Amino acid sequence: YYCRSPFTASEVESLATDVFCKELPTREEYVDDLEAAGFHNIQFIDKSTEWTDFVTERLDKFIAKRESFVQVHGEPTYESLLLFYKAVVALFVGKNLGGVRIIAQKMGK
Repeated sequence: YYCRSPFTASEVESLATDVFCKELPTREEYVDDLEAAGFHNIQFIDKSTEWTDFVTERLDKFIAKRESFVQVHGEPTYESLLLFYKAVVALFVGKNLGGVRIIAQKMGK
């Protein structure tokens, strides 16, 4: 995850309470931190569209398989995961939360 643009107050709350993710770097902060840690040739590949599609499909499949999931894991676990999956979808759909693939090389000593 990364911060594509400033989160709304409700997104900050959801990130903290539903996703357990209190702080997320921006693209610039991510790259700066990687460079400071000795990485170079950093490729920051935004995957937000793909991740939005993935989390939306995951939620739909999870809801469709509710009965079998509850039989194995119980209602409380289903409801907890449902809340998490819904929160992640809402955050990605809001377009302030981003998904990223980072490829980098570590500089030798």
